[in-house]
Amino acid sequence: MIVKQMTEFRKNMKQTLDQVNDNDETVIISRTGDRDVVLISLKNFNSIQETLYLQSSKKNKERLEKAMRDVEDNLNIVSHEVIL
Repeated sequence: MIVKQMTEFRKNMKQTLDQVNDNDETVIISRTGDRDVVLISLKNFNSIQETLYLQSSKKNKERLEKAMRDVEDNLNIVSHEVIL
């Protein structure tokens, strides 16, 4: 995570935007009066939105958590043989 003052962000806007997209960086733009802004890539924003959607239903959230526990415990793993 990178923190930049608004004036620094203005001077190096293209470089900062490239950092956000190319390196998956999160940038906090510090502004006066406690009105800071967080800058993330569209890819990261969409990922966050998808996660929030998938966890918006209590039942789906529980299923996802169980599936993650199963993977950690090597349970219910299905293996497919690839024939070339």
